[in-house]
Amino acid sequence: MHNGNDNEVLKPESFFASSSNSNYIKPTKTRANYPFKFCTRLTLPQLTGIYAVNLKNLLEGIKSADGSIIYYHTHHYLIQHHYILPSSPNDFAYWITNRLGENLLGEEIASIDIFDYDTIDEYKNEIIKKIGAFIAKNGKTRHVEMNERFNFMKAITFVMDTGKEAYTLSEFHDILNNITIFSIYYHFFEAHFRLNSKLNDFSIWIKDELNLPDLAYKIANLDPYTLTMDKLKESIIKLTKNYL
Repeated sequence: MHNGNDNEVLKPESFFASSSNSNYIKPTKTRANYPFKFCTRLTLPQLTGIYAVNLKNLLEGIKSADGSIIYYHTHHYLIQHHYILPSSPNDFAYWITNRLGENLLGEEIASIDIFDYDTIDEYKNEIIKKIGAFIAKNGKTRHVEMNERFNFMKAITFVMDTGKEAYTLSEFHDILNNITIFSIYYHFFEAHFRLNSKLNDFSIWIKDELNLPDLAYKIANLDPYTLTMDKLKESIIKLTKNYL
């Protein structure tokens, strides 16, 4: 996974400065100067050899973990089970709740909205802060057996060009209907940390190339953590269709 910040991206406030929140929809026949090129991704999980049998171990592991490890444990469930919403949106919250039995802390970790942070490190630091505060207040917590340990995994991501590209909103909409959720995932979720921004690839292209800030704004404001991957795809398609 690439987390570089070599792409200069405007923040949402200025990015959508020309966008109104009106319900007026302006049809477009604009042809972009640069096409939207649809990519897809393949992620291979890899064991790191680091594991935790108690909360202190987990905290130490998270502190030393790089971005690919944090990313894996907060996102892999979404793509594996794209038709349902997870009860715990990340592996840390799940293990804390279901293995250590610390329900309140598990809820705290689960409630951290990753889209509130511009970088994976900022998100990671918030997890560290909450677990550290819990340990400081409560002292020792449960120690689990090795068969219940938390195994730290890392994500090795390969990005591939699908060969599909769109110059118009109509072409974009047609491709969306037939593209896989792996492509949606790459352009919506991974863009957040690849660009170090709250934006996504779809919104940036629609705003810059098609001059449709309202549509770009609506897509950017979809909450992907309250939607299944299939529903997220459907929502983007529906919003796009309204502008054709």
